[in-house]
Amino acid sequence: MKTNYRALDVSSFFIKKGVSPLKMQKLLYYSQLWFFVKNDKMLFNDRIQAWIYGPVVYDVWANFKFMKRSSIIPYNRAVNLDFDDLILYHLDNVWQSYGHLSGSDLVDLTHNDLPWKNSRKGLLSDQPSDKDIIINKDTTVDFTLDFYNRIPIVNTQNTLGHYSNF
Repeated sequence: MKTNYRALDVSSFFIKKGVSPLKMQKLLYYSQLWFFVKNDKMLFNDRIQAWIYGPVVYDVWANFKFMKRSSIIPYNRAVNLDFDDLILYHLDNVWQSYGHLSGSDLVDLTHNDLPWKNSRKGLLSDQPSDKDIIINKDTTVDFTLDFYNRIPIVNTQNTLGHYSNF
């Protein structure tokens, strides 16, 4: 299974779904986090930073910042990559679990996650930061797959933050 993708490559999967840049950033974060939980390795090598409104992959942000709150329109660089079936299954599982949530809901959800909270320790809520979000066994201990080894679906506002101790 290939795992040396760039986050920009992975973003092409979500661009086809019609997402805003904000929502895509959070989906990339959850793609990385849950891939680590499932496989004990990273899906892509890009850094994920702990910005005010949640996790951000800078290179992806730089490519789509001009879209602001609009849905990203697929374009030539958002090509159909040759993801293997396990990667496609994983990304589809992330979409099924989080794709129905708004960008704002995903911001709230990520703000309750231990990896983001740890990376923001000592910072004011409105203080900019380029600190990396650390995804490892210690920070993902609260993230558990369901009985079928799938990512649980976040289906109500009440479940936002369910996977964090804090």
